[in-house]
Amino acid sequence: MKVRDAVLEYQKTVTDASTTIIDLDVPDPISALELEVECTNGATSNEDNFISDIVTKIEVVDGSDVLASLNMFHLEALQFYKTGKTPALFPSEWASGSQRHNAMLLFGRYLWDPVYALVPKNYRNPQLKVTMNKAAIRAASATGFASGDNIKLSVIAKLAEEGLSPSAFLMQKEINSFVSAASGDKRIDLPTDYPYRLALLRLWIEGSDIDEVISDLKLTCDTDKYIPFNRKVKQLDAVAQGMFGLCRLKHDFFRGGSFTARTLTNKEPWVTGFVKTPGTPRVIVPWAQWSSTYNGELYDMAGVLDGTARQITAMEEGHALHSTLPVIFGRILDPETWFDATKYGKIELVLTQATVSGDCEIVLEQVRPI
Repeated sequence: MKVRDAVLEYQKTVTDASTTIIDLDVPDPISALELEVECTNGATSNEDNFISDIVTKIEVVDGSDVLASLNMFHLEALQFYKTGKTPALFPSEWASGSQRHNAMLLFGRYLWDPVYALVPKNYRNPQLKVTMNKAAIRAASATGFASGDNIKLSVIAKLAEEGLSPSAFLMQKEINSFVSAASGDKRIDLPTDYPYRLALLRLWIEGSDIDEVISDLKLTCDTDKYIPFNRKVKQLDAVAQGMFGLCRLKHDFFRGGSFTARTLTNKEPWVTGFVKTPGTPRVIVPWAQWSSTYNGELYDMAGVLDGTARQITAMEEGHALHSTLPVIFGRILDPETWFDATKYGKIELVLTQATVSGDCEIVLEQVRPI
């Protein structure tokens, strides 16, 4: 196998609310597109505001034909569930600090998959579109991302000159999104055009577990003629933890006194860190870590609560990255076991809404022939 990296953009400066379009006019099959986004925090802090929040859409298109469509939350989570490794994520709340997230859009089961890859020459005008919104959480300011055009975008195409003979690629698209109610079933029609390899659900509200947003999932084909699964979200999450293990990443906080900070992992987050203040030792006392939150208190060595926000450098680990749940169809590497949606006239995903209202997003990875 002969492979190479083609740098399509390196730290291209993009504006606060914009869509960057990059032609995928490369001659060889693309195993993956590597995206890296970097941005600077404001002069005071940038609490609970990540690169994942501000990259709102990532698309691969050929004219009106959409070959991939997802956001940065989905991209990062899918890389973890497809590789078992946490992407290079460096969230930070520090004043004037830099945040950098790097993740790959994999067109195969793994990088350099010999069977599945995107072949640009099979399309008339394939393009990558990356949409940013720096103000997705709060406006650019001293306490948000810094004002000015300081988002840097890098895109690398992972190409194979030899060794790949792709017959299809894995197409990842957000199928539906909605805000859940606090009870009742939500029924979503799913496509029947291509087989499914996996589904990814993002069930998000800060301060609640994913199964407090949606408690049950059922996939029904042709009005219950065939039901591939009817399961509790809590159990499916346990299956995912057993299959993929824990996410682990460096996470820098800027906190003082009694605080509640947002974590990237939703289920059983565990944060351990220290105060980066030479000559001014401090003690961090965490008192709760769950549901995408890290609750703690900062004390001086005399046991007095220190209300001054200070730089905390920490390691975070947990699961359900970005409040996501993967549902795997068959054996994850074996195409013969994946779910052939083309055999059915109607497929519905039935979501039982639980006790809290949250953002729900449904992504499918399908096998699309070249």
